[in-house]
Amino acid sequence: MNQMRIIQDMDQAISVMHDVSVWMEKQGLNVSQWWRPENMNRNFLLKYAELDEFYVALVNGAPAASVILQDNERNQSWKGVDGKNPRKALYIHWLCVARNFAHKGYSKEMVSFAEHEAERKNFKLLRLDTDAKEKKLCELYEDLGFKLMGIEDEGDHLTAFYQKNVA
Repeated sequence: MNQMRIIQDMDQAISVMHDVSVWMEKQGLNVSQWWRPENMNRNFLLKYAELDEFYVALVNGAPAASVILQDNERNQSWKGVDGKNPRKALYIHWLCVARNFAHKGYSKEMVSFAEHEAERKNFKLLRLDTDAKEKKLCELYEDLGFKLMGIEDEGDHLTAFYQKNVA
């Protein structure tokens, strides 16, 4: 049986992000600056996240999935959804699963972990955004209980904003 545990470890989280970004590029996916392999490193990511915001899921000791959890909208404005009344939420960024662990439920595990973190920190909302043209990701988030709150044209791509109520 696979033993999974989630820990804070920036370097292992980045290793998953980098591997996924390389895979995305090889698949010919529209890789934004946020997912370019050359940007999956400490120097780039620490411009947008703090060391203690990186989480990695280890399965039998191997990095399987990663996520950045933030208690502010530092990396994406939600004004199009919230207007002038920002809502308190926990934000999910750079959620990904290493390819050799894909399709085994680890995205769901990471979202479940984020929900528990949100509850622990007294947040009522969990939020994330993604490229609106990435239909498989949009379907995944909807299957995980997120509701589409809006789509914004950001010039080079359309951003879909998703939100989920936390118990």
